[in-house]
Amino acid sequence: MEEPRLKVRVRYKKGKGYARKLRRKGFVPAILYGHRLKESIPLEVELKEFRKFLSLHPEAREKVFVLEVADQKGESKREVILKDIQYEPLKGILQHIDFYEITRGEKVTTFVPLSFVGEAKGVKKGGVVEYLRRELEVECLPQDIPSTIEVDITSLDVGDHLNVKDLKVPPKVRVLAHPEERVLSVVSPVRKEEIEEEGVKVSPEEVEVVGRKKEKEETSKEESSD
Repeated sequence: MEEPRLKVRVRYKKGKGYARKLRRKGFVPAILYGHRLKESIPLEVELKEFRKFLSLHPEAREKVFVLEVADQKGESKREVILKDIQYEPLKGILQHIDFYEITRGEKVTTFVPLSFVGEAKGVKKGGVVEYLRRELEVECLPQDIPSTIEVDITSLDVGDHLNVKDLKVPPKVRVLAHPEERVLSVVSPVRKEEIEEEGVKVSPEEVEVVGRKKEKEETSKEESSD
């Protein structure tokens, strides 16, 4: 099966002013880098074409594809992975794209999304699933990058949790996160509220003690002034 292809062109101007001008014209600033490149290559990508590309090839978010780079000398083809997409936090406008050039036979590191499957048993009892991770950083050969890592949560009851070491990962993929790092927990609604309010919750007994202490201090001041 032929790898997806995306056309881009080299960007010869830099700076925030030029980047804003690019976006107004319907383009997005981007960068191409890789450990075999002597220096990174600034690029510009037509936003409409990039969205169309991802719509037709959603697997390109994790898999290798071909970047057709046009410059003043012509066009070159480079195998890359999509390393990062940056959005403006308030309006969600696409701001910048990072491409990483890969070398066949050499491992790469990338983030793979977690796909949670099923409904936890504890949810049917009123529990709540707390998702602590939505993706994992992995290392593997480019052709072995999984589209997702599936996580079956149907057997989890209230009080259960999953750590990184509990996930089923393809044999050729190495997870870089710590094995004991928590991925998700199934907690009771009461426990969830306690966690959220921890540190700001003051009991009536504590208020009463503080009040008595303050009253005692004021009485002592009055007695000393007399």
